[in-house]
Amino acid sequence: MYKYSDLYLPNTKIDILEDKSDNKFLELAFVFNADYIITGNYNDFTIDKFRNTKIISAKDFCLLFEKI
Repeated sequence: MYKYSDLYLPNTKIDILEDKSDNKFLELAFVFNADYIITGNYNDFTIDKFRNTKIISAKDFCLLFEKI
């Protein structure tokens, strides 16, 4: 697996979510300017947007592409 992946160690620390271990996903979304974070974890992702990144469910993500 390491052959096809890159290790990223963020230099930007974000501390927004109650579950501190999930903040790494916000850090990656910020650094890579992600359009979406797709998750079913609404217990910890209590926000629907972080900067320019929308946080949505897999179902909602699929529905977006049905419209295209």
